[in-house]
Amino acid sequence: MAETPKIYIVCSDRHRNGKTLLARVLVDYLLLKNRDPFVIDANFPEGALRAAFPGRTALVDLAQVQGQMKLFDTIMGSLGRDYVIDIPAPQFENFFEIFRQVDFKEEAMKAGFQIVVLFLVDNDLASLNAADDLQIAIAPATLVHVRNMFIGSVEVGHGNALTIDMPILDREVMNLIEDRRFSLRNFLLGEELSLPAHFTRKLQIFLLGVITGLRDIEPALTMAKLRA
Repeated sequence: MAETPKIYIVCSDRHRNGKTLLARVLVDYLLLKNRDPFVIDANFPEGALRAAFPGRTALVDLAQVQGQMKLFDTIMGSLGRDYVIDIPAPQFENFFEIFRQVDFKEEAMKAGFQIVVLFLVDNDLASLNAADDLQIAIAPATLVHVRNMFIGSVEVGHGNALTIDMPILDREVMNLIEDRRFSLRNFLLGEELSLPAHFTRKLQIFLLGVITGLRDIEPALTMAKLRA
């Protein structure tokens, strides 16, 4: 049975905590599953995700009405595939206010999408409270807590939310994979042979941790549907 198309929203109330790296791993994970995701990069004008996936990314400026319309029209204009949206922290509140105003949750669900929000919980209670408030606002869509172990997180087994841990990835490895020519997907397929052995092991551990968490999302959605 084919999986329901999903809209993945990667976000946080704080900046520089691994959102774009998580979105990048998510896109490559979906590609490895033959899901053909389309990416919406709201990190305007830098567009780090667009640099990693130039053929399947739209760069949008959420500070402008045209950018807001482009985001939602892109999704609703091409149904039946997965979407990954990377929301920068300065646009977090703005995005979800627009999300509410245009009834996007209801329209997307009517169009057959499931919505999954991956929220990077930072290392203080206010960030966890922001995640809790968002979980209420987007229900019955699914919110996933994500803990980046590099920066730490106040979130430890909180409530019933699914939690994904991003293992620590040191700066040397980050510098390597931030090169737009480096493909995480090719690395997972064994086609990136240029890394030193000690870097390879560190990246394998990181990707295994994140992908194990991503694999848990589909069973969690199935269980939530059964409980509904």
